[in-house]
Amino acid sequence: MGGEVKNMRALVLAIGALVIVAGCGRVPGGEVSPGNYKLYEASSSSLSQNVSVIDSRSHRVELSLPLGTPSPDWTHLYTVSSGALVDLDPLTGAVLHRMQLAGRFELPPATVTGVPGGLSQNGRWLVLESFDALSNGVRTATHLLVVDTSYGKAAQQVNLNGFFEFDAVSNDGRRIFLIEYLDSNQYHVRFYDLGAGRLDPNIVFDKSDGSSAMAGVRLSGIPSHDGQWLYSVYVREDKSAFIHALNLDVPFALCLDLPGSGYMANPDEFHWSLAMNVAGTHLYAANGATGIVTDLPIDNGAPVQMRAAKLNDSQTGGIFGVLDAQAKELAGNAAAVSPDGRTLVIAGKSGVLWVDTSTLKTRDTQLAGWSVWSLAMSPDGTTLYVVDYAGMIAEVPMAGAHSATTFAGAGEQPLALMRVAPA
Repeated sequence: MGGEVKNMRALVLAIGALVIVAGCGRVPGGEVSPGNYKLYEASSSSLSQNVSVIDSRSHRVELSLPLGTPSPDWTHLYTVSSGALVDLDPLTGAVLHRMQLAGRFELPPATVTGVPGGLSQNGRWLVLESFDALSNGVRTATHLLVVDTSYGKAAQQVNLNGFFEFDAVSNDGRRIFLIEYLDSNQYHVRFYDLGAGRLDPNIVFDKSDGSSAMAGVRLSGIPSHDGQWLYSVYVREDKSAFIHALNLDVPFALCLDLPGSGYMANPDEFHWSLAMNVAGTHLYAANGATGIVTDLPIDNGAPVQMRAAKLNDSQTGGIFGVLDAQAKELAGNAAAVSPDGRTLVIAGKSGVLWVDTSTLKTRDTQLAGWSVWSLAMSPDGTTLYVVDYAGMIAEVPMAGAHSATTFAGAGEQPLALMRVAPA
């Protein structure tokens, strides 16, 4: 499992190079954008990883920040540089706080494409990780650093024998949830009790399923609004994808199977994306490449009964045949819900699909020929921004004729369109 995850992450740059050679569809548009927003685009190159702040009117990169983990309200961007945790102001790039680290700690990845995470949902606790490894790369020990982002007390270090990776931290900072790798294919979900100073001996799993071990590649995750649950989507080699619903207050989990097959039979399984409505009452898992969308109602943070539908206007077939065998068409999270909760926009096999959330039927399709990597919506729900595999950005009105304006993004391999904010 550990090797599988690392291999998936290593494919990101390779995919970018292949797609640029293959070429992507372009949508003609005007030079002046009607929107007035700042786009926060995470991207990667062979030299660095950055968050570029792009002005939607001028299409220029106004600020370049190191890739990091944003606080939920985007008043902080936490990065690691030169052996220090650096707390930046995302608006200006100014350093708000710097803390030297005793060891080579890094921000844990939140997505398979390498976008970092590590924060509790309330933004109070940040977890960093580092590993001891043998010469052959086998990780023999795991070190965690729990940082109080108010900097009111010293960071707390946790040392564990074996290979663990960060999964989540509770809002009270008392429980850290970890992925414990058993072998190349299976792992357990565990939690570390910071108050007791020990790894809880119990395994966190879905008792209704009967199996304590999990298998699969985690693509991305979304917390419930109250921070009590973490919803992650996993794809498996020979079984369907599933949503892993992890309760962070009373440690237990639910595994909710999604329609489909394993990624060895259908590489398009890597196109699952998650989005939650503004009210936090519905979680959508969608795969426009396979034509499946699901709606998981959320009641007080907890999952209820899922419904699923086959989209009536999905696109099938490979985008790039060269990618199917090597890269499994890995993609970023590409789903967003309008503020009124009525429309879910997702990446299709090609272009983007407007899905009615009440009927789970396709209402519209746009950007035909585009190979979509990531997308995000403006806070007022009037404008959609779409990033393709080669880093081009399309600005599309949510209503009306959907006449698109296109422009170059950060100019590197995109990782995610992290945020659209008012200028």
